[in-house]
Amino acid sequence: MMEFNTVIGRNLLGEINHVAHEPFVVITMEDLWPIYKNNFDPSTKVIFVESTEKKWLDNLINKLGNYCSIIGLGGGQAIDSAKYFSWKMNKPFFQFPTSLSVDAVFGHRSAVRIENVVRYVGWSVPECVFIDLDIIKSAPIKINTAGIGDILCFITGVMDWQYARDSGQLEKQWEYDEELANTSLIKAQAVIDEYQEIKEMTDKGIKIMIDALKWGGSSYCNSGWNPRHIEGVEHLIFYSLEYHTKKTFLHGQAVCLGIVIGCMMHKKRSEELKNIINKIGVDINPKSMNIGWDEVKHSLVNLKDFVEKSNFMRGISNEYIFDENFFKEMIRQVED
Repeated sequence: MMEFNTVIGRNLLGEINHVAHEPFVVITMEDLWPIYKNNFDPSTKVIFVESTEKKWLDNLINKLGNYCSIIGLGGGQAIDSAKYFSWKMNKPFFQFPTSLSVDAVFGHRSAVRIENVVRYVGWSVPECVFIDLDIIKSAPIKINTAGIGDILCFITGVMDWQYARDSGQLEKQWEYDEELANTSLIKAQAVIDEYQEIKEMTDKGIKIMIDALKWGGSSYCNSGWNPRHIEGVEHLIFYSLEYHTKKTFLHGQAVCLGIVIGCMMHKKRSEELKNIINKIGVDINPKSMNIGWDEVKHSLVNLKDFVEKSNFMRGISNEYIFDENFFKEMIRQVED
């Protein structure tokens, strides 16, 4: 299994000045830069990510100038943008996540938006991924714990993979693989078993999450661009919600809501996973995402058409018919 070079430690950010090819450009978020800018020379070129729309990213490339390397500093948007720029410009890059909100830092492809629909493009392998434990712990706890969405989704991913197999919808290039499925379930179970460590963001909890997130990122490529053992209906629900509301969400938070809804669709483990998500502290009530239940319902009613038009993986979302009884139970489970 090809995994990215990863260093876990402390006081790592300052060393990037002695490692990255100069001159380099830092890709980050405007609200993060004041926290970390003292680790860099005042003359360091910085780009603030405003969007992951492909058009915006492509237009920015022409303004980047001639830099020898790229540093991604931040969460999913900064990390994905750095990957995209590295791929497009053929430049070496270094990843420096400031939270564990998504598995983007361990994936070869960049999640960009094309006409507001998520697409995974490119091929980028960082020189190294630096995980500074103290920087991770300094992130808002709700952002870090939301990262369980990109791990517990292994469970609904495998459910959907099995459903596609049993219903005759399975893509020929992604035949069901028991070993891949079991490994994913083991990685997800580690988060369930050690949920207290995750909740408190201990060193042990961080390392458990990193192990699972690395699996999610690397096994997608290593299994032949096969996403079926690491994501499923829960991500499709998230994509539909994002598309229909035209709003941006904390990735893992919205995915966690999708996990509970996906489990309900499969009639498996919804109460169990909802309880674990609650215990870890991820709020999946739509109010916490600045949306209402009507918007959630709308994205679900239109889920089938959205998935088919977008040519996403097949599974229960292609056949499921939502009704008012489902919606009543969905609201009860989430708000209980």
